[in-house]
Amino acid sequence: MSLKMRLASLSVPSLPIRAAAALMLLAVHSITGNFVMAKQAVNLEQRVEQAFRAARDNEFDRIGQLPALGPRVAPLLAPYLRDEQADIRREAVAVLAALGGESAKPLLVEALGDQDAEIRERAARALYVAYQPSALARDKAVGPALRASVLAGNPSAAGLLLLGYFPDAENERALREVVDQFGGELTKLSDSGPSVMAALPARIALSQLGDREAREALLGVIDGASLAEAEFLLAALRDIDSPTVLHALKKTLDDEREIAGGLPSGAGPRRRLRDAAVDAFARRLKLKVAFKLHDSRRYSDEQIAQVRRLIDASLPR
Repeated sequence: MSLKMRLASLSVPSLPIRAAAALMLLAVHSITGNFVMAKQAVNLEQRVEQAFRAARDNEFDRIGQLPALGPRVAPLLAPYLRDEQADIRREAVAVLAALGGESAKPLLVEALGDQDAEIRERAARALYVAYQPSALARDKAVGPALRASVLAGNPSAAGLLLLGYFPDAENERALREVVDQFGGELTKLSDSGPSVMAALPARIALSQLGDREAREALLGVIDGASLAEAEFLLAALRDIDSPTVLHALKKTLDDEREIAGGLPSGAGPRRRLRDAAVDAFARRLKLKVAFKLHDSRRYSDEQIAQVRRLIDASLPR
């Protein structure tokens, strides 16, 4: 029976005939839909394959276009995440980081165990930036993977900070091992962020896990913090849950030292640490300030004083 005859049969008064015709139409639409979906999947796989083939020839434009194709790309990246070439694995992690979402998460967790230290660090940063810590903490695979990555010699600031969301005696031991054995190694939270010793993010994580010694050590760092340390502490403010430590960090609201970020190179006047502190505290504590926040502006003394009052009202003593 042709499609035209099937459509015509719908007008036939007989109920069995109408029902049969309707079922045939549904079947046709289902087959057509499945065919379209299958064709789209093949096209998607081909685009991913072509992008990575070009990357092997040092042409990365197509790789940069993959995140725009959406979350269905993520599972197709698994073979490239296990490629022999570190450059290919690094590009796969970059695409996963840009994609984010549930489809990318298990592969980023897998990349924490990569043999290349830079790839392990980039995977940790992607997890830190793209996912809420509370969501990661609900995933049973994340904590052990972070710990194994840290113990394998990955003192990534992002990985260390994330480990503070996984209460476990083994995680605490891993963090103390970092402080004792690798604490002097330099690490960053982002490419453009300040370099600090790995002991600092490790102690932030230990403090979050209830370690009083680590908390006291943090207070000591804050008391005489270098500019890099102070900037890092503000960047990691979301990971600091101790009211005592947060109150101690209010001193950054008085710090006039200039920082590098926020303005184009050569532009001025440069921002001060106190300006970054306003942004960090307002966002961390969701303060309802009476002015607009902006990462490139300087704040007046009155605006900074307002933030200080709101902090005091928000935090227990």
